Amino acid sequence: MTVRAAWLTNRGDPAGGQTRNDSRLTPLGTMTPAGELTTLSGVIPGGAPFDLGITGPMGVTLGPGRAVVQGTDIQGAYPVTITAPEALIFTDGDATNPRLDVIVLRVYDGAYDESGQVLATAEIIPGTPAAAPTPPPLPAGALPLYRVAVPAGASAGGGGIDFRTATTDLRRPTVSVGGINPNPDAPGTYRAQYRDRSGLQRWSGSAWVGMATELITWTKAPLAAGYSHNGNSNGNVEYRVVELVGTRLVQWRGGMNVTYRSGAPARGGAFLTSALPTTARPTGLRSLAVACSAADSKTLALKIDFLSNGTATLVTDSSSTPPWVSFHGVMYSA
Repeated sequence: MTVRAAWLTNRGDPAGGQTRNDSRLTPLGTMTPAGELTTLSGVIPGGAPFDLGITGPMGVTLGPGRAVVQGTDIQGAYPVTITAPEALIFTDGDATNPRLDVIVLRVYDGAYDESGQVLATAEIIPGTPAAAPTPPPLPAGALPLYRVAVPAGASAGGGGIDFRTATTDLRRPTVSVGGINPNPDAPGTYRAQYRDRSGLQRWSGSAWVGMATELITWTKAPLAAGYSHNGNSNGNVEYRVVELVGTRLVQWRGGMNVTYRSGAPARGGAFLTSALPTTARPTGLRSLAVACSAADSKTLALKIDFLSNGTATLVTDSSSTPPWVSFHGVMYSA
């Protein structure tokens, strides 16, 4: 038997003691909680758990892996393991309509269902053929792994199933309580829960809040004629967009050389050749101070306006025409 479940059968003292239901409901080995007594079903990450292999026109195998399968609320959660590739065969397609089948890990427990069995299996739950088929409803104690579209007329001698295009991966990871779930769509179930969605997020109790996500990496700003990079040897003018504790911030760095005409900055101070991407634009006007050269200037700082349309303007007057400004430390909320 290559599909196994812990805490499913009673063993040991025939006089009684801890029951299998007691064991499943206790905190030993608790994964992500979904409620007061329930656990978030899912695949335990590491390697390629339950990898799907194609063995023939209608056949596949499920590779080794580990998972947690939640039954009904009072039933508890079952740790399930496949220790060697498990073979599965799809039944032939309907003569007229396609259907959607789902490959699942399933726990049968006669103490809670009407199966009369006590075992864990890997099986295919077939859908109903239809012109526009929908996936079949899944019983309690079934963890979906893959959805497979079975075309009408599919059979071993009739072309079979093109598993490469017909298969949808439904595997979703689950982790120990306090762990960081790599599933970007993991539901929030308790405050201070973490998940990774191209950056760390924390569940506040009502919403996922970004911790430190880089939305746009450091990008060289497109400077217009009359402006150039590396002012005062400060490096290229660059920006990036990060999300920090739910707030989107745009950070700048580098130095910009400035050319003046009749005492005014070139192009009236508009120093970008194209607008910033939407993600880097502020929702309203952001006016910020930038350090500047003491040469040809009555002040050591000028003003830059970042506008909601993605443009930016250097603001000065004819009495202050410093040859460079520094963007180091410039940051605004988007």
